[in-house]
Amino acid sequence: MSLPSIILLIGSLLFIAVWTTKLSSRFNIPALLIFISLGMIAGSDVTGFIRFDDAELAQLFGTIALIVILFEGGLQTVWKDVKKELAPSLSLATFGVFIATTVVAVASHYILGFNWPNSFLLGAIVGSTDAAAIFSVLSGQSVRRKVGSTLEVESGTNDPMAVFLTVLFLEFVTNPQDASLLNGLFSLTWEMVIGLLLGLAIGWVASAVINRIDLSSSSFYPILLMSFGFLSFGIASAFSASGFLAVYVTAIYISNHELVYRQTLVRFTMSMAHLAQIGMFIVLGLLVFPKQLLDPQVILSSIALALILIFIARPLSVWLSLLPFKYSWREKIFISFAGLKGAVPIILATYPLVAGIDNASMIFNIVFFTVLLSTLIQGSLLSLLADRLHLNETGSSTIQTVIEFMSIGKPNAEIIELTIPRHHPFIGKMISDIQLPQEFLITAIIRDDQIVTPRGDTVFEGNDQLLLLTPKHRIKTLKRFLFPKTS
Repeated sequence: MSLPSIILLIGSLLFIAVWTTKLSSRFNIPALLIFISLGMIAGSDVTGFIRFDDAELAQLFGTIALIVILFEGGLQTVWKDVKKELAPSLSLATFGVFIATTVVAVASHYILGFNWPNSFLLGAIVGSTDAAAIFSVLSGQSVRRKVGSTLEVESGTNDPMAVFLTVLFLEFVTNPQDASLLNGLFSLTWEMVIGLLLGLAIGWVASAVINRIDLSSSSFYPILLMSFGFLSFGIASAFSASGFLAVYVTAIYISNHELVYRQTLVRFTMSMAHLAQIGMFIVLGLLVFPKQLLDPQVILSSIALALILIFIARPLSVWLSLLPFKYSWREKIFISFAGLKGAVPIILATYPLVAGIDNASMIFNIVFFTVLLSTLIQGSLLSLLADRLHLNETGSSTIQTVIEFMSIGKPNAEIIELTIPRHHPFIGKMISDIQLPQEFLITAIIRDDQIVTPRGDTVFEGNDQLLLLTPKHRIKTLKRFLFPKTS
């Protein structure tokens, strides 16, 4: 295929993927299922437009896309909302993943006839909840904040456990003499602890750099922000720590501290994450050969494993993991059913393909079919289940800031956004009391998702988001005025 034809095909796939999201909303079909289907249709077995069977390249592309998706998910995470659910989320991300892996492994051993190392390998691949799928599905839900936060943090932090178990059992398959469970546990602890610490450290550096650097054009700030996501993954991986966890923690740290151009930067990463999701699922769809999925053994085995995963493994892992925590039976049912599978299991399923083990193709096809069934069943019914369990929050609406903070070229003035923390000395004072220099202008205040018109008698409250018009060369002066202790 010629270069112009390839470019035309890429543009067509992206256009169709975006357009079909309307069908996703109308018929309540998860968008990722549509993206995967587009990849399968464009692949070798159907239209033959794109002939693609490179598992290593798909793994690389999927990893890059997941970095973007996790980074965007972390930027959307509000620490004050999730810190109460941190302990149960981590329980689900570790203990819960292990329980689900074990249940699926037992089922694989007796249904497929796999030996125990291969069975546990398959269980580890499909045992985790997928961040891309969770972020995608929950973004259109008004589910109770406690439940949504639990699912988001679980999906954002369970990748280290899934990768650890997959690599461990793959080692038992390929090199059983040198495989060690004790060494594996040490590796898991190292990956999670060092990944967490590096994520916090890089988040701190990123916040300081983004807020203090004076770039010639503010259009460079989104690129600078995104660079820290990739740096976080790369540095953590260099220390044999979890890059995915480091990326997620870095983004959470940045999001929950002062950040210039916050809304524009968040919207940029949202667009990047949507593009990454579309590209990742199309590429993973290309890697599948639908004719192989029509194998009766693959179909029947996948249906059986998907049903066991959805109705036995996931509920058992949720109820046992959440025993020490106060969740209602309705919340546990919803969390159990919301254990969506997506890109991560498919990417992990490329590990056996790259390693060239026996049954690698069958494992990949079963995982892929299982993910499709999980997405179709759970993703399509999640909204209905939330309604039936009365877990949807009503009466609250989120207003997206529509002011464009960024400017092109070298402007003389900028509109920036700053958040006033609860302990700030301005709290309880009127705007007329703070003697803001005339060169600075408060154009709007966002408070509790509502826009407040600033007047002289307007009183500051904790967590007010201030939109200020300021000369570009005076931004640092403004920060010193508002935050004298941190400047």
